[in-house]
Amino acid sequence: MTLRPLSAYQPAPYQPRIVAVAGLVAAAVLCSCSMPLQWVGVVTATGAYMIVDGLRQANWLLIIAVIVIGLAVRLYRAPPGGFLRFAFLLINLLVLLGVCGEYFDNIGRAEGDAIKPYLGPGCFLALAATGVLIAATILGWNEQDNWQRGQGTDLRW
Repeated sequence: MTLRPLSAYQPAPYQPRIVAVAGLVAAAVLCSCSMPLQWVGVVTATGAYMIVDGLRQANWLLIIAVIVIGLAVRLYRAPPGGFLRFAFLLINLLVLLGVCGEYFDNIGRAEGDAIKPYLGPGCFLALAATGVLIAATILGWNEQDNWQRGQGTDLRW
């Protein structure tokens, strides 16, 4: 029986899945880029109808973008654990609820004021960012499983 070097029993160094990290960064950039664009039409307190940008209507997406960048940095440095996976689920849920809430709020407001609802390019860009975020978190979720599968540390003789 030949002896194996000790390095054969050590886990392989973590190599992040760049696609997942790039997807998270892309989702944050798309959310940020949707802010200066037109989002929805609103009726002001004076009764005037105006189109507002994302900074006035959905500035909560900037906070989400900062959190997503933090998650991307964390995923780049180490495989996701239980907390990061929970954060993935929570961010996806919050973004989906927020974007759907903006949509339904706009539809309800327009119906109540008997006007045609307006959804601008910023709203659709944020919707695309939501899709990218979901895809990136699915890839990031599977990252730990792939890393552990590739370790090859079989301690059986």
